[in-house]
Amino acid sequence: MERNNSIQGERPPDSMYLDVLFQPLEVTPFLSTIHLNEDFTLSLSEYSDTKVDRPQTPFRVGTFAEKKILSGWFPRINDTEENNWRIRFFSKRDKALLIQIAILTIVLITNLGLTIYSSMHYPSKNGVGLIYQGDCDTVKKLDQWLHLLINVLSTMILSASNFCIQLLAAPTRADIDKAHRKQTWLDIGVPSLKNFRHIGPWRRFCWIFLACCALPFHLMYNSAVFQSLASNDYTVAVVKDSFLNGTSWNMTVAEQNRAGDWVWNDTRVNLPQDYYKVISNIQQEVMKGHYERKNISDCFSLYDDCWSPQGNVVIFIKNDTSPPEDGSLLLYVGVVPRWDDWAKNMWAVSNGTGTNQFTAVSPSQPVTTWLLGPPKYQASYCLIQPPNTAAGRCQFQFSTHIMYTICVFNLVIGVTMVSVWVLRRWIKKGKILRTQEPADSSRIGLFTLGDAIASFMRNPDKATENICLATKDDFCQGKRLGRRATNSWEPPKHPRQWKPTPKRWMTAVSRKQSLGLLFMYAAFVVVAGLALWRAISSFSLRQMPTSFMDLFGVGFGALTQFTFLVLDFPRSDPTGLLINVLVVNMLQLFFSIMYLVANAIFSTCLIQREFSLMYSEDKRKALRVSEPVGIQRSSYFITIPFRYGIPLYIVAGLTHWVLSQSFFLARITALTTDGLQDDGNSFSTCGYSPGAIIVLIIVVSVQFITMIALGCRKFDGTMRMVCTNSMAISAACHSLEEDREEGYQLPVQWGVVEVGDDGVGHCTFTTAPTHLIREPREGMTYR
Repeated sequence: MERNNSIQGERPPDSMYLDVLFQPLEVTPFLSTIHLNEDFTLSLSEYSDTKVDRPQTPFRVGTFAEKKILSGWFPRINDTEENNWRIRFFSKRDKALLIQIAILTIVLITNLGLTIYSSMHYPSKNGVGLIYQGDCDTVKKLDQWLHLLINVLSTMILSASNFCIQLLAAPTRADIDKAHRKQTWLDIGVPSLKNFRHIGPWRRFCWIFLACCALPFHLMYNSAVFQSLASNDYTVAVVKDSFLNGTSWNMTVAEQNRAGDWVWNDTRVNLPQDYYKVISNIQQEVMKGHYERKNISDCFSLYDDCWSPQGNVVIFIKNDTSPPEDGSLLLYVGVVPRWDDWAKNMWAVSNGTGTNQFTAVSPSQPVTTWLLGPPKYQASYCLIQPPNTAAGRCQFQFSTHIMYTICVFNLVIGVTMVSVWVLRRWIKKGKILRTQEPADSSRIGLFTLGDAIASFMRNPDKATENICLATKDDFCQGKRLGRRATNSWEPPKHPRQWKPTPKRWMTAVSRKQSLGLLFMYAAFVVVAGLALWRAISSFSLRQMPTSFMDLFGVGFGALTQFTFLVLDFPRSDPTGLLINVLVVNMLQLFFSIMYLVANAIFSTCLIQREFSLMYSEDKRKALRVSEPVGIQRSSYFITIPFRYGIPLYIVAGLTHWVLSQSFFLARITALTTDGLQDDGNSFSTCGYSPGAIIVLIIVVSVQFITMIALGCRKFDGTMRMVCTNSMAISAACHSLEEDREEGYQLPVQWGVVEVGDDGVGHCTFTTAPTHLIREPREGMTYR
């Protein structure tokens, strides 16, 4: 009676709470705390700062938390989505999936809007549209910023689809029970191929479909927009002064002078045209005064730059000793943009070296002595076709084929995710009341570690009884490298001795997974390193400087005439465009796969970390589940918390962007001397940026070092290494009868809950007071 008055009146002392909450209760020195959620704690009592070590004598915890009693102090224990907005709107997997669908819809509207607007306002030909032409610096900035936007959008799409794939790959309790009966196990909390053949056919189909629909975003999205540099076709004629007077000439001497020279007589350079007619027309235009005179320095600077507006050029020499009857034409060459990464200005920078020495490096400016061709004719001055009749420009273009493809797959992914959401709603219609367990809970997916613990606490699995200290390794044979591992094996069901076994995070995953990720990172860095080595070798061959500062000086993500990947692929539109898009984005796909593998490994480590802290009274909390009731915790992430997940997404998006600046689609638009597009000599190829590749190697290496550093962190070794193994998790969750009905809805703690007369104990999760739960003792056995 006195106790009831205390409850109705002022707050009773802590000892009164103990009598009410846990009856009967033997008060002993202890320090105990129950966490109801992340910001809500019930302090039971504090009698001393030290924990009394008890001998391993027979005992059984006899006091358990009850919702009915606790709800008098904490009404939130009885909360459901009917009366709690937090549970209704922010604590359900369906709501999280709806948010991902909303994100996907925003991306779809953005993609579709940009595609329709671009198609209506910008002209296109052969599936290539022109957004902007003009200043090259503007084109470069547009390229960098739009690729940054594309990588943000693609990261949003891929994270949303990956979230849905994880939901689809999560096994249900029925899947797990079926697998356990066959003495095999499934993965909890991570996207796993191991689960693939155990899930239902509809989920399996959606899983494959979403994975396939994600491929275009890896292989095409970054090449939806690209920069295209215009480069002029032109003809060079090296002549005597008499050329101005209309003196007759022939091709004989010029052919002899350029015979066998890679610069002046290369089939990859010379235009297939009637040179006699072309040079005759040039002579007529020169005699009419339509060409502009430039000195040697200005003339060299103009034709040394492959992207400047350029027209036909006539170069006059001053050291000719040939007889007059040879005519006034000494050398000629037709120049078009080169796809083989040898710049088209080699005729200018070769400086008369002939075939013995090849160089692409420009001499110091200004140039006062200019030697041409194997005869080393010294240039005096030149006449050039005026720039206003030979327009050259930079262009920013887009592919209508790629943009519409992206929109279609964006829509398909969205529709698939909506169908998954609808399917989940149908499954959940089996609920009778919101406060009660679903009528068919075996069909609800177990997405998190908390889901699995809650399920196994409610309904312990007989396949894993009496092995409460089992580890993931107990359910696999052939763990050594080089031996075939088997998942179908039943470990001996005998009591196990406990001893603390601190292990590093990296041991949470198999050696095969670790070595696989190591190989992928190494392969990625090797491929990037080979491209960098290719750039350095190419520059060295051209006698160009190759220091890191010089490589960065080429430009971050800049397209140059020296940085083409020479591949034997079609180069003309539209086939050349699409093939080179696929080739240049293969590393994007490879990095995405590598990221997913790293994500799965990191998720496994975090699941084990979450599990390994559940013995601690300081970490005692309600379980983090997908469908919370009352004070159970939930979150939008499945395994990786936001403090890890957000940096991971940022780093992934940044890496994809740097990768898009390292290897990219290179489009060269050839222009005739009249400023018209020359489709025959325009081409698409793969370009690379040495400076961006250096940054890419650094970024990926830092990621790998960070993974290694995190892998060196340690678990304290109190709890067993279960990781994502469903059988090992199940073995640790054989709760006492008193905890099976409501225990999973309350704060739980793992520890020794009973010791038999034979001295063998049992460890599991329980709602018993912390001071009654014993820690396992080294050398003692438990089952």
